[in-house]
Amino acid sequence: MLKTPNHRLVNIKKDGHRRQQNRICHVPDFIVSICIPTCNRPRMLEAALISCFSQALLPAEILIGDDSQDQKSLPIVSRFSRRTNVDIKYWKHSERAGQAANLNWLIDNANSQYLIFLHDDDRLCAGAIKILYEAWLKYPGAQCYYGKQYLTDCIGNILPDRTEGWNHRYFRTREFSGRQKSNLSAALSQQIPNNGFLIANELARKTRYRPETEIGHAVDADFGIRIALAAAPHSFVYVDSFVSEYRLNPASISQSTTLNRREDVLYGYLETLKIPADDEAARIGFLERIATAAALDAARAGRRRSAIRIIFSRYYREALLSRWTLYRLLCVISPIVGEGMKRLLTQINPDFGGDRDRQWRHFGNGHLKK
Repeated sequence: MLKTPNHRLVNIKKDGHRRQQNRICHVPDFIVSICIPTCNRPRMLEAALISCFSQALLPAEILIGDDSQDQKSLPIVSRFSRRTNVDIKYWKHSERAGQAANLNWLIDNANSQYLIFLHDDDRLCAGAIKILYEAWLKYPGAQCYYGKQYLTDCIGNILPDRTEGWNHRYFRTREFSGRQKSNLSAALSQQIPNNGFLIANELARKTRYRPETEIGHAVDADFGIRIALAAAPHSFVYVDSFVSEYRLNPASISQSTTLNRREDVLYGYLETLKIPADDEAARIGFLERIATAAALDAARAGRRRSAIRIIFSRYYREALLSRWTLYRLLCVISPIVGEGMKRLLTQINPDFGGDRDRQWRHFGNGHLKK
């Protein structure tokens, strides 16, 4: 079923000779919808859909919320809908909805007990749904299941060294397999990935994604923290298997060097969040990871006092006399002057341009109890 640009629902006739032969997962109480928000990336959407239809267990339905400026995704979706018994629900937003609103549309229109969110530029590993299903059988009653991620370059090649470091950094290793002692520590340590996780539909509808005006562009991280707060105790399960591929796409929100992600808003929310003492170490790790970016985002947004307060907080781990801190202080005075200095220094040393990537590599180890 497709929602066409003229907002008319139409049924797509399926070609019985070309239907997908993999088994649709209609296990009682385990029916899955894959939810894909997309925006101006039709070819990457196609790769994401291929990964969905390469599953040993197919989902009952795939929902696609299209926030693109053009109609290029529709022919791709139509082509897939003719090849499979999986129900495809496609909606083209007539006006720009934004990341959070698009995700909430997917939640509102999914009919399954469980959802898997998948960004349009990422992919599921071939056995993802089967792995998550087996975890669901082993750990009944949990509300969120997730595994490891491969890191890939922009064209989809797996990066082995970075993949290993990425998963180790976020406690996705064998010793942390199974039910997590604390949902919140798992979320604050970002053990739960940004997508490719299985979540109970009821929990997703209860929580929903907050709009960018409230929490900035880090809506995935915010959603992970808030589902941890809303879920029943010990209902996060980590599976020590690869479930998804995370593409390092320069055009994505997380990799952009020009977009103001407003991580200062997320920083402020986490600072004031009342949490149990056992989760405090994980919160400190999270704040240390985002402090350098949060200070810069606050400065770019004209929130000078917030930027200064973050720079001189205990969570800001960069040396105060470093060129990185000087760059941020100049941005507090004038973002134009600060960015001019960054361009100049980047010409001298190209590594200077990787400021945001560097902060995630070096700061904020977080904390999880085995």
